[in-house]
Amino acid sequence: MSKTQNNNKKMSMSTVVLLSFAIGIVFGLFFGEMIAWMAIIGDAFIKLLQMTIIPYIIVSLISSLGKLSYHQARSLGINVGKLMLIIWGLGILTIYTIKWTFPEWQAGDFFSLAVLSDPEEVDLLDLYIPANPFFSLSNSYIPAIVLFCVATGIALISIDNKEPLLAPLQLLGEAFNKVTQYIVKLMPLGIFAMTAATAGTMDLEEFQKLQVYFVAHVILTLILTYWILPALVASFTPFSYRDISGIAKDAMITAFAAGNIFIVLPLLIERTKELFHKYNIGNESTDDYANIIIPVVFSFPNLGKLLTIVFVLFAAWFAGGDIDFITYIPMAINGLISLFGSVYLTVPMLLDSMELPSDLFQLYMVSSLFTSRFTSLLAAMNIFILAVGGTAMLAGLAKLSVKRLVIYSALTPVVFAGLLFGSGILLKSFINTEYVMDDVVRQMKQAEELPEDIAAKTEIDDLAEPQPLRGIEDIKRSGELRVGYNPKQMPFSFYNSQGQLVGFDIEMMEKLASELEVTLVLIPYNDINAIRAMNRGQFDIAVSGLQMTTNRIGRANYTNKVLTLHYSVVVKDHRADEFDTPDKVRKAGKLRLAAVGEYSIIPMLETQYPNVSIEIIDSDRQFFRDNGKTWDGLIISLEAGKTWTMIYPNYTTVYNHDNIKSFPAAYAVALENLPLLTFLNSWLAIQDSSGYVEKLYSYWILGENAVPKKPRWSIIKDVLHWVDDKPKDEEVSSDGNAVSNKEE
Repeated sequence: MSKTQNNNKKMSMSTVVLLSFAIGIVFGLFFGEMIAWMAIIGDAFIKLLQMTIIPYIIVSLISSLGKLSYHQARSLGINVGKLMLIIWGLGILTIYTIKWTFPEWQAGDFFSLAVLSDPEEVDLLDLYIPANPFFSLSNSYIPAIVLFCVATGIALISIDNKEPLLAPLQLLGEAFNKVTQYIVKLMPLGIFAMTAATAGTMDLEEFQKLQVYFVAHVILTLILTYWILPALVASFTPFSYRDISGIAKDAMITAFAAGNIFIVLPLLIERTKELFHKYNIGNESTDDYANIIIPVVFSFPNLGKLLTIVFVLFAAWFAGGDIDFITYIPMAINGLISLFGSVYLTVPMLLDSMELPSDLFQLYMVSSLFTSRFTSLLAAMNIFILAVGGTAMLAGLAKLSVKRLVIYSALTPVVFAGLLFGSGILLKSFINTEYVMDDVVRQMKQAEELPEDIAAKTEIDDLAEPQPLRGIEDIKRSGELRVGYNPKQMPFSFYNSQGQLVGFDIEMMEKLASELEVTLVLIPYNDINAIRAMNRGQFDIAVSGLQMTTNRIGRANYTNKVLTLHYSVVVKDHRADEFDTPDKVRKAGKLRLAAVGEYSIIPMLETQYPNVSIEIIDSDRQFFRDNGKTWDGLIISLEAGKTWTMIYPNYTTVYNHDNIKSFPAAYAVALENLPLLTFLNSWLAIQDSSGYVEKLYSYWILGENAVPKKPRWSIIKDVLHWVDDKPKDEEVSSDGNAVSNKEE
């Protein structure tokens, strides 16, 4: 009978959670996007776990601190503070070593996406100082809540008759802990739902370009979580390395699976108490220390957050540069201090301090979908180690073991060398270091040369006789809509590598011709002859991101604005710092800027910057092909500049985040063609209200779905073929609408 009972022994919670995690991945890969709905179950589980956390922090901190003496409270701050500083120092030194795993390559600026505003700022005073505790509670400002509780708990130390308050608080803490234990029983279901939904919907292709960063992040997480931190505490506490690294594995797995450290704080407190009681050295005092330390240290930067520095090292490598140790140390310390706020402020600040392209921040945002889980795993271990080590020091149980210190010190270089060397070999063997984004853009949007056969068919004849200006009824009767365009104006009108004329304005005109049921005739122009040819009736409408200026509106009629564009300057990556602020521009010496067309901002620039001269050139491509020999920068719209820097990745866009000046882009008609102008304004209002302009803007300018998104791979669909993909007679056009092939 005892043998049967032994065989039927229940698995531990951590084992069940780990199995749920593995089964969730299998289900996600098998069913794919069909089980995306399970994310709701995972979100519900996380909210249940969060339900008692803030109340638990409040009652546990106030009651635990209230029972201490001033001497004990001071000792807690000093001892835990020293341990925290040691961990930060080890983390900063360890992180720097990962750069040696990066393979060598020739790189350029990558992922140039439009970013018109800085990340949302966090008010550090509100985050850390609870001027209104109820406001801090409603906004989940944990640092401010902790400060309020710490201040209240310290105040209780000097009060004599405090037991009537402390006893109910302790009972409430036990009740909240019971609730958490009940919810934890649902953990296998919650973990299964979250991992299944993630594995079923995650687009694996978007992470392929980030493999170097992912590998570096994972390796550092494993080294710090399962070697550096446990070995550090095992060197001066009575606990074994095995117990330190294993007793809180359920909390670690949950933090990893959920990508959330906040929800495992109660578990970390309980596992800290459990470790001390396992060695028969736990008592009421050690339990109180655990209740205090974990909520307090949660408010400080942990090693999980500090791993954002890895991205800065990766970004430098990605941009073809390097960060030496002398530069790294002040950058890392600066990053550590800024992490008291938010990573969404820290990363752009560090990129800027290292003179790296600020638009790489978008790459960080994408990568965080994957790395956040490992960040949470390391953060959970960091908090647990601080609780264990701090409690041992406060309880008088800390004593440095020379034997353990020697063993761990001797093994650490071996562990480091093995993992780093293996990672380096792995990355060099399967990472393709060839820059490919420019090829992707060329294949979709641009050809090197304008196809001669197309150019020969449609040209302006300067000697032709003037033609009568045509209203909308004349256009319908003729069966042709004649549109003038600039063939080198990305992303508004340009030829892709297949010789097709594409772009935002081209697609808008195709829509107009389709609704008028006429043929679209496209006629190329340049800035010199465009307005004259249009006023002579050679074409009806001029497009291609035309800027309205005071000078131009006297020579042609412009429609209401189609888009709002923003001024920027395109420069070589290494010169971006010279254009960072107005003062730097004035001190940069004589600068020659190029511009295509008469931008309305040019007179102001020439007035404010006497050292800057501006020259009008034929096309944006002329500037890039010059490769910095003649001009220092190119005045261009931010939207167009971002597209060009994807083709030429050694260039970047520079603009003023605090005051981004904008200008309207519109279409033009002949000066005396008021009927057509009235029609176009009304038609544009319809397209704007219907969302069509927004769809084209998202595709052509923001680049959303520039590479068509393929259906998520799954076993049930792509291997077993038990379910069908979307109907084969449909394909998706650039504006996201389904188009039937039967109509072709």
